[in-house]
Amino acid sequence: MRVKFIIFVSLYFIVAHIQCSSVEKYNSHLASKVSVSDLQKDVNYVEYKLNKLHPSLDWYISKEALATKFDSLRTTITEPLTPNEFYFKISPVVASVKQGHMVVIPLVTKLEKKEIKKLNKSEKNPLAQLTFKYYNDELYLDKNYTKDSLLLPGSKIISVENITPQEMNLKYKNTYSSDGLNTSYLSHGFASKFTSYLLGEKQISDSIHFVLQYKDSIYERVLARTKPGKKVVDSLASKKDSIAPVKIVLTKAEKAKKKNDFKIERKKNRYFLYNSLSKDFTRSLSYIPSDSTIAVLKIKGFKHRQHKKAYDSIFNEIEQNKVKTLVLDLRNNGGGSLEEIHNLYSYLTPEPFVFIDTIKVTNRTGVATNRLRAIPLAGKIVLSPFILYTTVKGIVSVKKGKNNEYYLFNKQTKLTVPKANRFDGKLFVLINGGSFSASCVLSSNLKSNNRATFIGEETGGTYNGTVAGTMPLLTLPNSKLKVRVGLQKIAAMGKTEEFGRGIMPDVTIVETPEQIIDKSDPHIEWILANLKNIE
Repeated sequence: MRVKFIIFVSLYFIVAHIQCSSVEKYNSHLASKVSVSDLQKDVNYVEYKLNKLHPSLDWYISKEALATKFDSLRTTITEPLTPNEFYFKISPVVASVKQGHMVVIPLVTKLEKKEIKKLNKSEKNPLAQLTFKYYNDELYLDKNYTKDSLLLPGSKIISVENITPQEMNLKYKNTYSSDGLNTSYLSHGFASKFTSYLLGEKQISDSIHFVLQYKDSIYERVLARTKPGKKVVDSLASKKDSIAPVKIVLTKAEKAKKKNDFKIERKKNRYFLYNSLSKDFTRSLSYIPSDSTIAVLKIKGFKHRQHKKAYDSIFNEIEQNKVKTLVLDLRNNGGGSLEEIHNLYSYLTPEPFVFIDTIKVTNRTGVATNRLRAIPLAGKIVLSPFILYTTVKGIVSVKKGKNNEYYLFNKQTKLTVPKANRFDGKLFVLINGGSFSASCVLSSNLKSNNRATFIGEETGGTYNGTVAGTMPLLTLPNSKLKVRVGLQKIAAMGKTEEFGRGIMPDVTIVETPEQIIDKSDPHIEWILANLKNIE
C-alpha cells in the first residue's frame, strides 16, 4: 500500500511539473520573436490549408486577388515578430475572404493550475458579467450581471483600464469580417468581442477600472474579484436571545406537490437552457400582455441540447393557448446547430419542405476526419468503435457531382414533413446585425417562402448561405496561432439576387442607446401598434 502511495504521489508531481513547464513554455513563446523564415512557412501553411479545405474560397474574392494578398503579406515580413504581432498581419488577409466564421485567434497568457485554483475561489471575472453594444463608434454597457448596482446599463464606456473602445476598434477592426458584403455585423461583432480584445491587451485578474458617462454625468467604477460573501450575523443578538427557526412540517400532499414542482423546474431548466449568470433562458416563451394571444419566442442561440423536447413543449403550449400571433426574436442570435433550426422550421411551415440545398465540401473525407481533431487521444481510443462508425458514415454521405465537386447529404437535404402541432398563425421575425449563421439560414427559408414579416435591420449573416458546419482549429506550426476554417457551404433552398447581402427587414428599426436606459423595445411596440393593419 505504501509503495502504491509513493508511486501515486510521484506521478502526481511529474504531471504537475509537466503542466507547469508547458504553461511556462507557452507563455515564454508568447513573448518570443519568431524568425522570418518560420513566419513565412506559417503564411504558406495558411494559404495551402484555405485552398485545400474551404469549399467556396472565391465566393467574395477571386483566387487571384487572394493570392496577391498572400504575396504582399510575405513581402512585409522582413523581421522577427512575436506571435501576436504576426496575428495583426495575417488576420486581415484571412478576413478578406469575407467569411465570418473563419478567423485567426491570437494567443493569450495561460495561468498555472494554482493560479486558476486561486481565481476559482473568487467570483467570476467581472468582465464576463457584462455585455456591450456598439453604436456610431461609441460603446455602451448593455447588461450588468455583477453585484455593482451603480454600474448603470446605458452608460457610455469612456475607457477601460485607460484604453478607449475607439482605440480598440481601430486596432482590431480589420482582423474579422461579416459574412459577405453587409456591414451591419461589424458593430455587433466588435461589441461581442470587446471583452476578449481587452483581455488580449491587458491581463486582468483582480480589478478593472472603468470611466463611464450616464446621460450627462461622468463617473468611475472599479470592479474587482471578491470572495463569495459570508452570511451577515447580527452581533447584537446573542445565542440566548436568538429565535430558533420554526420547523415546517409538510403534509403528504404538500410534499408530493413540492417534489413535483421541483421536477417541473428542473425539466424547464434543462429544456430551455437556464443561464445561472443572467438568470434567464436561452429559449423562452412569453406573452404580451401576459394573458394575450400574442406570444414571443426568444432564442439567444441554437445550442442543440434538448431542442426536440423543448420545441415540442413550446408549440404544444402555443396550441393550447390558442396563440394567433407569434414573434420569433432572433436578435443577436449568433447561430449554432443546423439540426435544431431544421427542427424549429418544421413547426413554422404548413407544407412539406427541403430545408437546405446540398452541402458543398472540398473532398470525400475532409469533414469526417476533421471532426476528430478536437477529440484527445485517450478519447479516440475509448470511443474508437463509435468513431469508426460515424467516420465511415460521414465519408459514405459525401457524393461526387457531375461537375466533379463533392456534396454532403444528410436529413436536412431531404424532404421533411411539418409537425402536427405546427403554428399556422401570423409570424413576425426580429433580426439585427447580430443575427448570424444558423439564424440566417432559418430566416432565409422563412423569407423566401413569405412566411413572416421581418422587423429590425439587415442580418450579419447572408441570405444565400454561409461556410460553417464542421470548423476545425488549425494550429500554425511556428507561431502557434490558431485558424478556424469552415468546411461546409450551407445554404437555404431559396436565394436572393442581392449578392453578398443579409436578410433585409420589411420594417427597418435600428436600436438606440436610449432604449437601453428606457428598457423599451421598439420592435415589439411597432408590432402592437400595427398588428391590426397587417394582413
